[in-house]
Amino acid sequence: MKEESETAAEAPKSGGRLKLILFIALPLLLLLGGAAAAYVKGMVPGMAPADQDANAEAHEDPGSVVFVDLPDMLVNLNAGGHRLRYLKIATALEIRGADQAELVRQFVPRILDSFQVYLRAIRPEELEGAEGVYRIKEALLARTNDAVHPAQVRDVLIRELLVQ
Repeated sequence: MKEESETAAEAPKSGGRLKLILFIALPLLLLLGGAAAAYVKGMVPGMAPADQDANAEAHEDPGSVVFVDLPDMLVNLNAGGHRLRYLKIATALEIRGADQAELVRQFVPRILDSFQVYLRAIRPEELEGAEGVYRIKEALLARTNDAVHPAQVRDVLIRELLVQ
């Protein structure tokens, strides 16, 4: 009989813990979820998520954007022993601010060297389709920003791309 009363006493304790968890943890989770949703939607005054900062940056004054044209380049591609294949590419760099543009202009020889090394290693198949061109743009942008650090280039624009 004593054993039955002990097990009966333990049963309400475990049920009490479950109720305690449901009455405290569940509302707390709902409150945190609501706060996170309000933050992401930008409903919290004075606080803006990173996405809104990026949107504000995209809608900046167009006069502060400067384009620097790079000389046209003609490189032979890595055709793997087949007949020679050439790539002619004309690019421009998009830079924020005239002071940054002047700094980037000083590094044009370094940028062109970086482009040459990268483009000569490309196989003609890698340039097929929009995805190939997008990959090339991203790789050129990364190499450009490495070459001009601490300046920052926003985008590499392809004015002409010809594979022969």
